[in-house]
Amino acid sequence: MTSWRAAVTGRPSVSVAMATYNGERYLPEMLESLAAQTTPPDELVIRDDASEDGTVGILHAFARRVPFRVEVLAGGPRLGYAQNFVTASRACSGGVIFFADQDDSWRPPKLATVSQRARRNKPLAFFHDFAVQAEDGSLVAASYYDLLAERGFPPEAALKGCSMAVTRAFVDLWGWPSPGSPISHDFWVALLSTAFGQRRNLHDPLIDHRLHDANASGWIPDVSSREFTEPGDAAGPNRLLIDLVIKPPRLGARTRTFLDVLDQRGDAVDAESAERLRRLLRTNRRRHRQRAAAQN
Repeated sequence: MTSWRAAVTGRPSVSVAMATYNGERYLPEMLESLAAQTTPPDELVIRDDASEDGTVGILHAFARRVPFRVEVLAGGPRLGYAQNFVTASRACSGGVIFFADQDDSWRPPKLATVSQRARRNKPLAFFHDFAVQAEDGSLVAASYYDLLAERGFPPEAALKGCSMAVTRAFVDLWGWPSPGSPISHDFWVALLSTAFGQRRNLHDPLIDHRLHDANASGWIPDVSSREFTEPGDAAGPNRLLIDLVIKPPRLGARTRTFLDVLDQRGDAVDAESAERLRRLLRTNRRRHRQRAAAQN
C-alpha cells in the first residue's frame, strides 16, 4: 500500500513500528514527538505486549486525533521485546520502516532526514546518531557516537533499534528472525547490513534516547563487553559486532540463526561476503567453546 502523499512526492512511504509494554510513564512524550515530525509518517503500527497499565488507552486516544493511520495491535500473548518489534514490523506496509521505542523523544526532522536518503528497490539499513538522556531527562551525552568513540568503538558498534530504519527491499531480502529466535530485530539488521555493505551511518543526532531501569535497550558497550577484540586492533566491524553480542549462554543458537540465513539467502546476494561472515561466526563459536573447555 502506497499513500497518496508518498505517491505525489515520489518518496517511499514511511511506516513506524513501535513496541509497547507498560509504557504509560514516557509514552505520551514519545507520541507527541512523532506527531510533531516535519514530515509525518504514512502509518504507525504499534504492537502492545500485554501491558497492565494505561498504555493501550493512551495509544487509542492518540490514534483518534492524528491525521495519519495508526494501527494498534493489542490483546495478544506476551512475546517479549524482540518478537514484539518483529510482529509490529511485519504489519507495516511502507517503503521505509522505522523502529520506535516507547520512552524516547524524536527530534522533528528525524523521519524526513532519513527517508530522503532511501532509494526504492535498494536494500539499505540506516543508522543515526542520538543524544542520551537520564531517566529525569538530564543530558548524559550529546552524541552516542562520541560516547562510543571515548570507549574505543566505531559508529558501527551502534546497535540500538531506535536509531534504525530499513527499506522494504532490505526486509524482502533478509526477512526477520523467526519466532523463538534468540536474535533481536536490531542485531539482525545491524550484522546483515554491515556484512553486506547495506549499512548507512548518519551522524545527525535525531532522537533523545532515555535510559532508565525498565527499558530494554539501555545497554551501552564498554571494554568489558569485548571478548576477543580490543581497542585499536585490526578487527573489522563485522568481527566486532559478533564479539559484542554472539556469546554464551545462547552461543550455538545465535550462530546457527545467522548461518542458516546465509545458507538460504546470503550466497545469492554476495557469495564472498557470505563466506567471510560464516568464517567469522564459526571462529567466534570455536573460541568460546575452547575457552569453556579450558575452564572446565
